[in-house]
Amino acid sequence: MFGALLRPAQKHPVLTLCVSVLVMLGLAAPALGMKVVDPGRDTFSRDIPAMQVYDRLNHAFPELLAKHEVVTRSTPDKAAQVKQALTDLGRRAQADPLFAANAEPVVRTSADGRISVLELAVPFPAPSAEAIASLDRVRQVFVPATVGRLSDVESRVSGDVARGRDYVAHEKDILPLVIGFLLLATFLMTVWAFRSVVIGLIGVLLNLLSAGAALGLLVVFFQGTWAEGLLAFDSLGAIASRVPLFLFVILFGLSMDYQVFVVSRSQEAMRGGVPAREAVLEGISRSAKVVTSAAIVMVTVFGAFVALHLAEMKQMGFCLAAAVLLDAVVIRLMVLPSVLLLLGDRAWWPLRPAHRTGQAGQEGYAGQAGLKENTIPTAGALENVR
Repeated sequence: MFGALLRPAQKHPVLTLCVSVLVMLGLAAPALGMKVVDPGRDTFSRDIPAMQVYDRLNHAFPELLAKHEVVTRSTPDKAAQVKQALTDLGRRAQADPLFAANAEPVVRTSADGRISVLELAVPFPAPSAEAIASLDRVRQVFVPATVGRLSDVESRVSGDVARGRDYVAHEKDILPLVIGFLLLATFLMTVWAFRSVVIGLIGVLLNLLSAGAALGLLVVFFQGTWAEGLLAFDSLGAIASRVPLFLFVILFGLSMDYQVFVVSRSQEAMRGGVPAREAVLEGISRSAKVVTSAAIVMVTVFGAFVALHLAEMKQMGFCLAAAVLLDAVVIRLMVLPSVLLLLGDRAWWPLRPAHRTGQAGQEGYAGQAGLKENTIPTAGALENVR
């Protein structure tokens, strides 16, 4: 089976590389339209009895679905002005259809008069578009028109909707830093292990390729509704915000294992005197069983998460299982061998094979060239060895 999978890369490396990369990029394309959301109670399956009770309570008391908390801080002498401004803000919200009209806004003030809090009820689930629109209305319209006009008064908006949205925004800001750190760590560790800048760059690019393809499949299956019956979940219309973060962190670790297995075997073969092309094929053949066995274990474990009720865990398990499967089959058996076969000795820059093989490698090369012991090789023979 491994020989059959390696045959396209061995016989047609250029074609295999182009087709494999195009397929992976095609799978990754839907990730460009990915929407993220902070998952909450609404992400659980409605088949759970506790969630059925939760839905009945929400239907009976819609004004308790979510709430905004407008928090102010000022000096004690301005407590009366702040309370009046917050009361005005509450009346504005009551007249707006995005807020619960039957829930009387309540202003609470701390004993020292410094902190005041206004709670605004929202009759929509926290992740819904209506709840998010109500948060924008409070932050951009109501607050500036009321407490925002008071001098020396700080105001912030928290609550169920704000926590989820701000958390997602924070993750979006920090995710590029996390990915950049992972890429740099992957590159440096690979260069340190194999003394090759090219191998390090290849590892980084292949990790990005497999992660992108997995995210694309995740968007296709979970961001829409067509696979709800197939995978038994209620679509959020988005991806849980923590899933991409976990994907990159876990996948980069697993991919580095596979990379070390494959490349180290090829490097060992080259140190034994095997030419670069044959060393690549030998290294991949020798490591294929280990990589495939590890991938089967990981796909099985991650695939089991898809059976859970929580949508976030389903997404995480599906994404990681798809990523490991694509990395083990397409990346390690098609893309990587094609790249290494095309590059040859250049894949090990800046160290040339002759510098790494040492005495044993030199003897191996000499033996393959048909040179006899104590015979001075000619220039033509040395060229053949190279």
